[in-house]
Amino acid sequence: MPRCPLELRARPVLVWAWVASWQARKPWYWLTLRLSAPRQRRVTAGALALFALLVCVRMPQIILKGRFWAEEGQVFFANAWNMPPGQALLNSYGGYLNLIANAATLAARWVLPLRLAPYMTITVSVLVQLCAPLLLMLARDRWLQPVAVRLAGVLLLLLVPSTGEIWLQTLHCQFQLLLCCGIILGLDVAKGRGAWLRTGVLVLAPLCGPVVIALVPLFVARAVIDGSRARLLQGVALAGGAAIQLGVFFHPQAIPDRGYTLDPATLLNVFAVRHVVMPFLGPGAALELGRALRMQMLAGKVPLIAVVLPAVVFGPAVAAMLWPGRPRAALWLMAAGLVAACASYFGARGGAATLISVYAGERYTFAPQALFALSVLALAATSCRLVSLAAWAAVAWLLTVGVPGYFHPVPNTQDGPSWRAEVAIWKADPAYRLFLWPPNWRAQLNPQK
Repeated sequence: MPRCPLELRARPVLVWAWVASWQARKPWYWLTLRLSAPRQRRVTAGALALFALLVCVRMPQIILKGRFWAEEGQVFFANAWNMPPGQALLNSYGGYLNLIANAATLAARWVLPLRLAPYMTITVSVLVQLCAPLLLMLARDRWLQPVAVRLAGVLLLLLVPSTGEIWLQTLHCQFQLLLCCGIILGLDVAKGRGAWLRTGVLVLAPLCGPVVIALVPLFVARAVIDGSRARLLQGVALAGGAAIQLGVFFHPQAIPDRGYTLDPATLLNVFAVRHVVMPFLGPGAALELGRALRMQMLAGKVPLIAVVLPAVVFGPAVAAMLWPGRPRAALWLMAAGLVAACASYFGARGGAATLISVYAGERYTFAPQALFALSVLALAATSCRLVSLAAWAAVAWLLTVGVPGYFHPVPNTQDGPSWRAEVAIWKADPAYRLFLWPPNWRAQLNPQK
């Protein structure tokens, strides 16, 4: 008896569905799944929207009360309020120009009512925090094409440990832009609108802080190694902004408590605490190790554990990244993290030794921490099966350890006075200095003429 034509036509569909369901049962399938362009755009939009939402709900009191953070209110917004606009926009504070903080507080001064002013800087900071995940989601590098790799990268950026200090404020957007420049170094060169976005980030970043200038040699080195004119133009864009910052605004002695020293022993101690124990074992273990290392440093000793831990963790990773024939994305991300760490710790306020304490100077360790995590992800996506499995296990562990830190940031970053209540007091008494976050920071606003 002949088979029905509809049955014959349905057979290939059923076979395909069975094969697809069988493949979907394999964990490796989800790590290599690629989406069509329309679906990829929808996933990108959804991932960025969810990222922005999670950034905002992490510390909801910032949104509910409105907040200026430390110098963001005491210096930058006060300057925007009290100075002529042009002077406030180009004012150099702390020895360098912070263009984003100047511009955002200036917009807060002139665009919004005073009682709503912090919501301008909060909005700008969210947009800047979205730049790094946007770069990952729009990249066309082969290793980033599987949707699981892209989403893992976005989650790694969200769950970087010890980041409450840089959250939802423009004062430290320079470190978000440092991370973006490191990501651009690790990615393949983009074309079209993506290239313009990256160029804009590279020009803007050094105009918001000097630490990113340390990445210029890496861009030049990659341009020479790759023989890439486009990569060289990226280096020129970064160097152009750096030249303006160094030539016009930068004054290294403007704040006397900056360290401008970095000895190998201190660097190893910081790496052991902040880049080994903190991301893999959490803040509790890192806090205890930091106390022990500081005691040994005060005794004039170089702890053996500070040498062993970074070597055990970073040594095999770098060896795998240097393996012949493998893509170099992981290596460039790692190199960007190392240079960013050394440059940040060299100029840290109070000196690099203060960073051995887990919750001191969170801003300085954010970009290196994120770049190291992304380098592990790139290693997972570009290596042989054995190395890839180990790297994926490390990525999963980093995400697992990072979740508690997302829900429990440093206590003094989570709450503070209501800006609207402070403004009401100031309107009744213009001599009143408005309280900011964290405690002991206040803003003096001159009464309107």
